[in-house]
Amino acid sequence: MKSIQHVAFFDVDGTLIPPPSTEHRFIRWLFDLRIIGLRHLLRSGWSLLADVPWSAAKFKANKAYLRGEPVERFRALGAEFVTAAVVPILRPAAREAIERHRLDGDRIVLLTGTLDLLAGPLAAALALDDAVCGWLEQAGGRFTGRSIPPHPYGEGKADALRDYGRRTGLNVKEAVLYGDGWSDLPAFQMVGRAIVVNPPPRLEGFSTQQGWTVARWEDRPP
Repeated sequence: MKSIQHVAFFDVDGTLIPPPSTEHRFIRWLFDLRIIGLRHLLRSGWSLLADVPWSAAKFKANKAYLRGEPVERFRALGAEFVTAAVVPILRPAAREAIERHRLDGDRIVLLTGTLDLLAGPLAAALALDDAVCGWLEQAGGRFTGRSIPPHPYGEGKADALRDYGRRTGLNVKEAVLYGDGWSDLPAFQMVGRAIVVNPPPRLEGFSTQQGWTVARWEDRPP
């Protein structure tokens, strides 16, 4: 048995599953079932317009479409959605990587900006150890439409990674991180080994210069 437990962090969107994002798929699923409607989407739009100056990080953290919705109901919907629509599209190579780390005795953690009501059920479905994700603010059993900082996107993902290391006592500088995009760059630079999955050309070139591993993971056939 290893005396020191290492950590393998996995991004979700574009890494474990192909685009579009888990949350995008969830919104579309809710919309198709008429659980949310146009007013929810307009609420998000107006909230973004009012939140100046605009940034990609603010866009990712804005959850105004969930404002006022009951927490328990949407947690149940999130778990149902993950089982029906996320687990079946996990990339085969992603599952294989998770199992390799499990056999090595590593702690396996999701590191993702996706909603806690989606990341939690996904971590449970894959029997992972933890999920560092986008936590939603609550009040009186309902969502406020705001995320609890740091939202794990861009620099916020690095902040969340650093905070996780402090809370658990684990050395993230010896960790492995699987990610896929430029927004993962601050977190890639913090870990001992970065594995960049299906990167765009410029990121692939940059990753090669940094000595990072570039992986090509195929999508699951339809």
